[in-house]
Amino acid sequence: MNCAIGLDFATEGARLILINEQCEILNRFETKLAKVNIGENNSRTQDVKSWITALDYLISQAASFIKNNSLNPVGLAITATSGTFVLCDNKGNAITDGVMYNDGTADSPIKRAKLLGHPGTFFKHVPEYLISYLTKDLNIPADWSHSLKTGFDLNKKIWLQNYEFIMPNVVAPGEELGTVHKSFDIGNIPIYAGMTDGCTGQISAGGTSVGSAVTTIGTTLVTKLISDKNISGPGFYSHLLPDSIWLAGGASNLGGISLRKFEDLDSMNKLAAENGPSNRVVYPLTGKGERFPISDKEFVEVSTSNPESDSDEFRSILEGIAFAERLSYEILNESGGPQISLMNTVGGGSKSILWSQIRATVLNMNVISRPTAGSDLGAAMIALASWMKGDLGKNIERMPLQNGTVVEPNASEKDKLE
Repeated sequence: MNCAIGLDFATEGARLILINEQCEILNRFETKLAKVNIGENNSRTQDVKSWITALDYLISQAASFIKNNSLNPVGLAITATSGTFVLCDNKGNAITDGVMYNDGTADSPIKRAKLLGHPGTFFKHVPEYLISYLTKDLNIPADWSHSLKTGFDLNKKIWLQNYEFIMPNVVAPGEELGTVHKSFDIGNIPIYAGMTDGCTGQISAGGTSVGSAVTTIGTTLVTKLISDKNISGPGFYSHLLPDSIWLAGGASNLGGISLRKFEDLDSMNKLAAENGPSNRVVYPLTGKGERFPISDKEFVEVSTSNPESDSDEFRSILEGIAFAERLSYEILNESGGPQISLMNTVGGGSKSILWSQIRATVLNMNVISRPTAGSDLGAAMIALASWMKGDLGKNIERMPLQNGTVVEPNASEKDKLE
């Protein structure tokens, strides 16, 4: 049986998925990454050794599963959080920690890199660094999806300026980058260029049809809408899935991170459901700076009042993130994006039926929760579609979506939330 592999390197953990040609999930493996260190000037860094340790573990687990089930892996793709990077020497060794997407030392990855003081070194997004390790090839190109936030111009297909770092060549998603080195004992698997985790989350849950929207609620909130044209604005832009499918959207600093103080989420969900809508409105940032729907590096939490109880605070955070989600899609629509025809959701937050119902009520439309979808699955779908050859977007559009649960708006709460 043929299978494709998707790898997702997020903020706190890494996952690997194997799927067959019908997009059925054969197995999933996951592991933790090192804790993100918060330092001076709101810096956020991570030990890149944990990336390699995680990759070794996931590949070894996949190799055993493939061997024991007589599978034939036909492709692999890697997705990661856009904006996270590492600087390397000419032998491919990391000379800095990984600098995270939400590092607060500057407002762009390149500006953050300059502050590290290593001109002339190699700038690598997460996928190039990991694929270089898998292939033993130091000159792995970047895909243009991960490169957008770093300053790659999709129209001219060039870097916007001459940087003081050695920037990777850039290719389209779906391009073959090399093969897994024989030392990994998993087979000579082709590795294809992927897209960012927001894009692969969209692909896994909503496919590539115009008007399909996907909200990913993981550590952060990512909103994506399939458009037939390139739209952009403060805090958001469009990724291109060759040759004519645009994935428009942005990423917020809100999300699961906003609920960190609550330990028993199941109990809080139950209490919040019983108590109904909060009288408090909050934009629940945990630190300084926001990306989308409000683009402001100085922005901090805003609230109308103090919470009446822990459950009220919990409920108001769920609602606040739903309000931010609605604002995000309103901005995308007002900027030329299509009306939403299908609203899907993935990520850890999508497992909360209460949260999905609050979001459905705020958005005034059904929300389809697809708990088995995710960025790792989207990466595997890109790998599979790339192996199939031909039009990448059309290959993906023909793939079946994962089963989902339809959550409807709560009519009794609509007016208050509106």
